[in-house]
Amino acid sequence: MEKYKIEANENFFAQVLRTINEGGVYGWPAETEIFTKKNGKLVGSPSGIHKVRQIVSKEFFNQTFQEQ
Repeated sequence: MEKYKIEANENFFAQVLRTINEGGVYGWPAETEIFTKKNGKLVGSPSGIHKVRQIVSKEFFNQTFQEQ
C-alpha cells in the first residue's frame, strides 16, 4: 500500500481513538468489525486486527491496537 494511504489510515484511526471515550465502540461497517477502546487502545477481534494490520504501519499498529 502506498505511504500516503497508510498515513491517511493512521490519521483516521488516531482521530477515532481521540474521539471515543474509554469503553466506547467504533464500528467499521465496510469490514463488519467492531473495536472497543480499552486502556487507550482499540481492541478488536482477531479478524479485525488482521485487517487493520494490513493498512497501517507496524509502529502505529503496536501503539494503537490490541487483539481481544
